Amino acid sequence: MSNNVITMIKKELKRVFTDRRMLISLILPGVLIFVLYSIMGNFTSQLSSVDPTYEYQVYVENQPTELDGFNHSEAFNITVLTPDMSDADILKAIENKTVDLYIKFDTNFYQDMMDYTVGNGDAPEIQIFYNSTSNESSAIYSYYVSVFDYYESQLSNKFDINRETDVSYDQATENDLSIKLITTLLPFLLMTFLFSGAMSVSSESIAGEKERGTIATLLMTPTKRSEIALGKIISLSMITLVSATSSFAGVMLSLPKLLGGANVTVSMYGAGTYILLFIVIISTVLIYVVLLSIVSAYAKTIKEAASLAIPFMMLNMLIGISSMLGTTSSSLYAYFIPLYNSVQSITSILSLTVNPGYLAITIGSNLVIVSIGVWILTKMFNSEKIMFNK
Repeated sequence: MSNNVITMIKKELKRVFTDRRMLISLILPGVLIFVLYSIMGNFTSQLSSVDPTYEYQVYVENQPTELDGFNHSEAFNITVLTPDMSDADILKAIENKTVDLYIKFDTNFYQDMMDYTVGNGDAPEIQIFYNSTSNESSAIYSYYVSVFDYYESQLSNKFDINRETDVSYDQATENDLSIKLITTLLPFLLMTFLFSGAMSVSSESIAGEKERGTIATLLMTPTKRSEIALGKIISLSMITLVSATSSFAGVMLSLPKLLGGANVTVSMYGAGTYILLFIVIISTVLIYVVLLSIVSAYAKTIKEAASLAIPFMMLNMLIGISSMLGTTSSSLYAYFIPLYNSVQSITSILSLTVNPGYLAITIGSNLVIVSIGVWILTKMFNSEKIMFNK
């Protein structure tokens, strides 16, 4: 290898490893990917988790005393209830998630099971009603099905579980199932698409003018720097909203295919739901545009602006993943945290459990952050060092 080649290698390595910006852009993505994937793993494990101290409410009818031991488990804190209302009321309670399970044994189940001969008519049956959109109901349902299946295997198929094909054992409604799927997936996708749309236009807006040398002409006009900053943010937000609207419509229309042909409906959402959702989206887009405009103003080139935006993109994905838990925070302070409050509000709107106070805090705090961002961007426009890369 010639000395010229070695000299060139040293020059390039020195250029990269002595440039703080470039060094950060090289190392930070790997760190963020590690953090992102680690937290994603934690979220995934929590999707179907249940509080270990949770007390399961299980109605049991006609249970033989010989099978009472199945109601006791070290893993589950089960409260067995004797039916004190009609079957319809119990099933409605399961649908409303105030009761977790309803187990219904045939009359004289144990004796009929012991007397049953395989192939001689229908075996005695156990019916188990549950709600698949409830983690608690699904967990206790899986427990009972597994212990009954194991018990049945020891008796050579002397009884059946949920044999009737014309009976709906899952009490989750179509709307419940749709809401669970939508709130698990859509907030994350929305946050990702909103950021991507803002990033595609904001990174080029200011850094592009600096790179092309047209920023000087803009700053020499009699327009106030604060007006320039505000004009940039509003115009970029409008462009991003067009992209966001298109992305939102595409996601909603493709949900059934995206979810493997699941029977997803949006009939439970009215105009009010979409209006509230759009308001949160606007405040979120404004934050994205302000943040990325500051990054663009700081960067020297479009390429550098895009590189500096990558860590924020990963952070945004991390925040968006929190929606996959399917629950919203009950803490007032959570709605003061930028972007995280947007995820929480979008999830609550789509789950039809929106809290007007929390929603107002989200919008208000987001607008405060935007105002601070406009002020920072104005200060950056006033800085010759930043604007002309001195």
